[in-house]
Amino acid sequence: MVDGGGNRKMIYIGNAKRIPVGEARKFLYPAGDERGTERPGILIHLEDGFVAYDGLCTHMQAEVEWNRFTGKIWCTMHDGMYDPKTGRPFMGMPREPLKKIELKIEENGEIYAII
Repeated sequence: MVDGGGNRKMIYIGNAKRIPVGEARKFLYPAGDERGTERPGILIHLEDGFVAYDGLCTHMQAEVEWNRFTGKIWCTMHDGMYDPKTGRPFMGMPREPLKKIELKIEENGEIYAII
């Protein structure tokens, strides 16, 4: 974790060169509570770039997965599906979109979540 200035932190996720289009990488980031709890996040390399979202389903907080065969974000608890471009649910129990996580991509390909 790197101090990004102010109260914002930069959480290292990986290098863009090691995450091919159509693949994803999970990461943990601080929830911001006093206990230092971490939450899962998911970084996805789409055709038009990278996106990252909070990794917990908005229905019952189960961890979401990247389904590279369908190209969708999937919650296995109740078969919820999210659009990876917007984070919006389109199938199953979830009604709220996933929280988008701001990214910083350095010239050398290093990817950071800005929290």
